Amino acid sequence: MGAKLIIPPQELVEIPCPYPEPRIAYQNAEPRKVNNLTLIDGKTFLSTTLAGDIMPPGAPDVGFFHQDTRFLSRLELRVDGYRTVVLSSSNEQTFASQVELTTGRSTLRTSYEIPENTVHIRREQLLSSDVLYDYLTFENFNFNELELAVELAYEADCMDVFQVRGVARREFGRYYKPIVQRDSIVFHYCGRDGVGRDTIIRLAPEPEQIRGTTARWRLRLPPFKRLQLQTTVVPQVEGQPTRAGRPDFGQQARSRREIFAHWEAQCTHFSSTNRIFDQMVGAAKSDFHALQIPEGKEHVIAAGIPWFATMFGRDSIIAAYQSLFMSPQLAMETLRVLARYQGRELNDWRDEEPGKILHEYRAGEMTRAGEVPFGPYYGSADATPLWLVLLSETYNWTADEQLARDLLPHAYRALEWIDRHGDLDGDGFVEYARRSPRGLANQGWKDSWDAIMHRDGEVARAPIALCEIQGYVYEAKYRMASLMRAFGDPALADKLKKEAAEMAKRFDKAFWMPARGFYAMALDRDKRQCQVVSYNPGHLLFTRMLPLERARLVTQRFMRPDMFSGWGLRTISREERIFNPLSYHRGSVWPHDNSIAAHGMALYEFRQPANQVFSALFQAALNFRDYRLPELFCGIERREHDEPVHYPVSCSPQAWASGAVFLLLSSVLGIRPSAHRRELNIVNPTLPDFLDNLSVRNMRVGNSRVGLDFTRRGERTFCNVVDIEGERLLVNIAFKNR
Repeated sequence: MGAKLIIPPQELVEIPCPYPEPRIAYQNAEPRKVNNLTLIDGKTFLSTTLAGDIMPPGAPDVGFFHQDTRFLSRLELRVDGYRTVVLSSSNEQTFASQVELTTGRSTLRTSYEIPENTVHIRREQLLSSDVLYDYLTFENFNFNELELAVELAYEADCMDVFQVRGVARREFGRYYKPIVQRDSIVFHYCGRDGVGRDTIIRLAPEPEQIRGTTARWRLRLPPFKRLQLQTTVVPQVEGQPTRAGRPDFGQQARSRREIFAHWEAQCTHFSSTNRIFDQMVGAAKSDFHALQIPEGKEHVIAAGIPWFATMFGRDSIIAAYQSLFMSPQLAMETLRVLARYQGRELNDWRDEEPGKILHEYRAGEMTRAGEVPFGPYYGSADATPLWLVLLSETYNWTADEQLARDLLPHAYRALEWIDRHGDLDGDGFVEYARRSPRGLANQGWKDSWDAIMHRDGEVARAPIALCEIQGYVYEAKYRMASLMRAFGDPALADKLKKEAAEMAKRFDKAFWMPARGFYAMALDRDKRQCQVVSYNPGHLLFTRMLPLERARLVTQRFMRPDMFSGWGLRTISREERIFNPLSYHRGSVWPHDNSIAAHGMALYEFRQPANQVFSALFQAALNFRDYRLPELFCGIERREHDEPVHYPVSCSPQAWASGAVFLLLSSVLGIRPSAHRRELNIVNPTLPDFLDNLSVRNMRVGNSRVGLDFTRRGERTFCNVVDIEGERLLVNIAFKNR
């Protein structure tokens, strides 16, 4: 059913923008708090302080967001004119939070102050079907009746997520005076895209007064009694289905628990003797459930919160690859959704070309109004070969012939893009150069403007050929050769295998730096090597393009102190002039990046350094809320008694950071499925030093479900096959020379 305009047109009164210019607010704000409470439901999410408030108003690290728009920019609870005191706060999965509060400063009717810690306030917040529930319970532990003045203040700036991030705009949409009724407040904004956006706040019980956009109740609270307030916040976009108004809070909470339990039952189950590790895995599972965006009959994995709550080609693909061990279904659906948006035409504004896999898809006002080119945007040179890699690996896990046959036409188009559009100058390498005036300058995973530099600090000029993208192309063609042969195209299979071998030889000649004993990060437009010792060649380990001895040299170089911080691998060596451990891409530590390198090390059977990276990231996770690895943290050297240095605006949860634990685990356990052969190969399994044993249950390989037990005794790890349900599956456990 189509949405109906909540406010009659005759009641709309236009007003000047009542909110500060967001770029200034962003620049003046404190860094995003690493311990914010975050609730997620696909493209809808809530980020609050530990008290459950959205404060200070308009700060970039907090808000209630839906469809790339902030529908609530202030939510503040006050009791008797003061903020409450936080006693504790916690999340239930990623859809509910519980905050325990007490009054800050209040007085009895007889005018003397209430004794400390005698009023308990429980605040429960829930996201369900894109609706925010804010449920408050007040309990009086005094022997006297209390009268509490309770206030909830609201603001709704309806700003596009790009504005919230600090992107300046020349023009804004139209703001209207909020419509206040006895039990509701409605904010209305009409964007430059011509779309109305409403924030509908319903209040129960009816407040005594609503002054401006602050609701006030005067609660008489008898001794040892409870009173409740429930509010709902509904984001409404014109032209989209109307959402529920006042469903029961308890019923909605039970519904969310049942949905999560059903989803979790389909996933691989993990348990160990390390309780913290189990909690870390549980948080990562919860993140993947929460970050799924419905798209038709399928879902695609969103990149992360708060800035990337949408589908991202590269991020969604890597996160799906990482999580195959947990749930191949996520990869299957992500492949289908991204294929649906595969490029069809030459479009400079969107950096689109036929066969190209998208980079990012936004649906906010600035995108719809043509201010930014993200609806969808195709400015990444790596998403297309990575999509082919994911297709192959998903087939290894599932043997789903229907999936492969459905997606083969898209695979042909992706391969054609690599050769026809990806190689800009015909030298056999895939390069990128933006055509869109509002597009990304760098179109690899390090996509900040200053990420790709020469050693002297000169920014590399496009077209740029990144080393890892050549590895992705090698891996994509090598894998597609096997898939094409299996599905009846041996001629193309032979051609692809030959091209992959030629790529490996050509790459080594162009990118190897003999004087430094390492691979260059990139080639610039003049084919000059960016001779920076960086993390980028770690992705080459994952693609298995390197000869064994070169792979050994790369691995050994990574484990030196200038690259390995103690918490993980840095993006750039500490010895480089351009190194900055506080930067986004020039010296920080990215968990997803580390998991890819460790995965590659394990594929080359370098298990000791792979486990060292795994252990470092696990120890880092102990210092983050819910043991959740963030998008990145700073590359400061680890010393005794140190904690990881937080990056100020790191996203958390971030899908590929949460996925790191699953890829690391499957890598060191040597799990290599061949579902189409009805085989599961487990090669040189090793448990990291923080795990003595691990139980794996309900692991999907083809049409089989497998149970495994891993036990570590000294330096040896043993694997026992517990059960196999469904189709017969041959499990091969091999211990090779290391």
